[in-house]
Amino acid sequence: MLIKKAKRSFQMITRESSSHKVWPCPNVDIETEPHFIFILTPPYSGSTALAQTLNSCHHSMLLQKRGEGQWLIPGMCSNDRWNPDKYINWDSVRAVWLQRIKETNTLVQNINFIIEKSPPNLVRLDQLTSVFPKHTLIAFNRDPFANCSSRLFRHHKPGTMGQDERLKRIKKIASKWIFCSWWVRKWMAELPVISFTYESFCASPEDCISQLVKKVPEFQTVDVNKKIKVKDYQKQTIINQNERQISKLTPADIDVISEVLEAESDLVKFFGYSTRKLV
Repeated sequence: MLIKKAKRSFQMITRESSSHKVWPCPNVDIETEPHFIFILTPPYSGSTALAQTLNSCHHSMLLQKRGEGQWLIPGMCSNDRWNPDKYINWDSVRAVWLQRIKETNTLVQNINFIIEKSPPNLVRLDQLTSVFPKHTLIAFNRDPFANCSSRLFRHHKPGTMGQDERLKRIKKIASKWIFCSWWVRKWMAELPVISFTYESFCASPEDCISQLVKKVPEFQTVDVNKKIKVKDYQKQTIINQNERQISKLTPADIDVISEVLEAESDLVKFFGYSTRKLV
């Protein structure tokens, strides 16, 4: 009996310890509620360039080098992070993020704005904004063909797979763009959101930033000519990479993506994109 009780106690302690590792919850107090700039975006849409440009504002910070606070909390960035019904310990999220803000403020001081762009925020934005009530929302999207190419060549090594496997991957990737874009459109319809695309941002970053400045005047200090570091590219000013990305797709890739997009043509056109691309 004593051995069984000891085992149960050990299992409970282990679960609690594991839970604390998965959902850390440091004690932290703040004097002023931080103002979050939440970027609502599918992954591989150029949001890193946007976040780094915004971070040239004199009083801003990124929670993490890629601008994705999800990676600070193991439970938040687990494999099921895109599940809208996933359990999120919001006490942990708030505590960890506020701790990072407080630590940064002791070094830099006068940090008033936090730029956060974790893509899975899309599926739980209503919860996120209630936890961080002081916020501004930016909806951001990119041409689906360029998005699919970026994702394919970044993570899937298409040169190492056969044609059938490659097309299966590209179909799944295109479906992910649809899934994410559906969520972006949903929040654009339900919440006050500033919206622009990767293409308009590259064409005229000044005009896009001016939309934010109208709501948050402090962002007038953003330097749109700043050279930024994105992934493994050299530091450079804002450049539209769509043509380069799309040129890596085969005609078969294009056809598969188009097939997925045409099934959701209204959504694609909502963002100003076409369901077909000439090769």
